[in-house]
Amino acid sequence: MPSTPEGPTGPARTPSSAGEAASTHAPFGVTVAVVSAVAVLVVGQAFITIPLMPQLSRDWGVSQESAAWATTVFAVAYACGSLAGGPLSDRYGRRTILAGTVAAMAVATALVPLATGLPWASAARALQGLTAGSFVPMSYAYLSERVPERRLPLALTTVNAAGGASAVVSQIEGQVLGSALGWRAVFLVSAPLLAVGALALRRILLPGTAGTPGRNAAGEGGLRVLRSARLLPLLVIAVPLLGSLTAIYTVVQLYGPADLVGDPGAMLGLRASALPAMVLAVLAAPALGRFPPLRRAAASLTLAGAGLVVAALAGGGGSVALGAALFVFVLAVSTAGPAVVQAIGVGAGAARTTAIAAYGFLLNLGSGAGAQLPLLVGSVAGVALILAALLAACTGLLALAHRAAVRQGRTAPADASAPARTAGRLTPPAADPQAAHAD
Repeated sequence: MPSTPEGPTGPARTPSSAGEAASTHAPFGVTVAVVSAVAVLVVGQAFITIPLMPQLSRDWGVSQESAAWATTVFAVAYACGSLAGGPLSDRYGRRTILAGTVAAMAVATALVPLATGLPWASAARALQGLTAGSFVPMSYAYLSERVPERRLPLALTTVNAAGGASAVVSQIEGQVLGSALGWRAVFLVSAPLLAVGALALRRILLPGTAGTPGRNAAGEGGLRVLRSARLLPLLVIAVPLLGSLTAIYTVVQLYGPADLVGDPGAMLGLRASALPAMVLAVLAAPALGRFPPLRRAAASLTLAGAGLVVAALAGGGGSVALGAALFVFVLAVSTAGPAVVQAIGVGAGAARTTAIAAYGFLLNLGSGAGAQLPLLVGSVAGVALILAALLAACTGLLALAHRAAVRQGRTAPADASAPARTAGRLTPPAADPQAAHAD
């Protein structure tokens, strides 16, 4: 691939002062595989308490609705931890922060089984979330820097699908282990797996950073970029994107059809039925990657909203129709997330790390809010319709981001040192000579 002044998500990928080799590309297969596997372990801890709520409520002497705070407090702390990942990884390197935070999370996870009540459990879960917060945004930043442009959509979709799959895998793990060995065993098994994941990251990831933004880009300049009309709508989308996933599975656990809530086997089947959707999202990534990120995101969010509408209609009926609706919803969310991340990376330029950290913060705030929405609404149909309306509003935000990107492209300097970034556009302006390649 010929070198250009700008990479696919910001400044040219050049070796950092940490002494990287001239080539900054990571080995694709093993990198994506390891990061994806660890993403399942890390992100899965946000959802692993959903099937454990009956046990937690009995052991802690609280209602199941109160036990849902074990999910919320993790997500809120996770969101706060994601903000620290950007500046820390710019200073110490992506590998150090990714491996170090996963190792710290392994220790925090081992503390959860020691809790004897909701207050102590909430504190342990908050520590879990705080240590985990940097992983997803910094893994996106690492891939954006280390993976060739043509393979970036596949890498982001794979890791995003792994994170999405964790919502299902972790619930299956929690349900199976929790039923057989009790809820404490779930965390006692997760802790050593996270420790192994930290060692794998330390061994596989490249040291240092590639194309690290300067102090101005990560500081005042980065904050100015976040407020831009091009990026702000994309960041707002993060709140309902993951929140919708947390909310729909929580409401099904609490208020789903009687043949699901009263049958652990049927609930397990419902959760497992979403896994093929995430595999399909990965398989479709190379073909979908040919379309501009904003167009992919808009189509995916529209499909996700349609799936939620069907879920609302099926929510009071049988599990088969609900499972089919959730399959469509999970497939769509698994393709929307990577598209939004790629568009944010393109629009942020040198402030990429700051922008992705902010995205991670809002993403996990949405997850925490999603766990509480079912408690306020009290029905599958009500929650699904609210989420569908929120995702419909998100497509409008994508249109705003698109118009801002087009305006920026028309007013960008024509010299080679400041080319217009076009990868986030729905349709490239004909006057832009790089549009066909970037889109």
